[in-house]
Amino acid sequence: MPKSEPYAFRPLAVADLPLLATWLESRHVRRWWRDPAEALASMEEHIDAASVSCFIVTLNGKDFAFIQAADLDGEDDEALAGQPKGTYGIDQFIGIEELVGKGHGPAFMIGFCDLLFAKGARRILVDPHPDNVFAIRAYTKADFQGLGETTTKYGRALLMALDRQENDTQ
Repeated sequence: MPKSEPYAFRPLAVADLPLLATWLESRHVRRWWRDPAEALASMEEHIDAASVSCFIVTLNGKDFAFIQAADLDGEDDEALAGQPKGTYGIDQFIGIEELVGKGHGPAFMIGFCDLLFAKGARRILVDPHPDNVFAIRAYTKADFQGLGETTTKYGRALLMALDRQENDTQ
């Protein structure tokens, strides 16, 4: 896994929407994300929003992925009930298909999760579709542990969690 690669996270801006639209239409992204227009509208709503923070992920200064984090403390989805205070949910995808399967997903997720833990997160959840073996493998490589299958308001999901270690000094 390319751990030494310099990943950076910059807040999503209106100027990024055409790039996201292109990525969301890509076959490898569209397979697991809902309707591209609906997803893009949701991302646009979250620019400068407090509930969900959206970022473009760069690799060596080049835009290549999207990631978002939501504070789940006030989440009303029954499937996510019972999580400890300080739980965040993340969703992401690599927009450039040629960079899929190269270890970038787990690597940038680890970096992003470290940032969330440094800001006080206690647990980070992901909810891939149970058939999305590529995402599940990436989350497993990033040390997420399976909590079991459930049905969220978006459909079937395998809940996976990464917990902040008690000895973390962040």
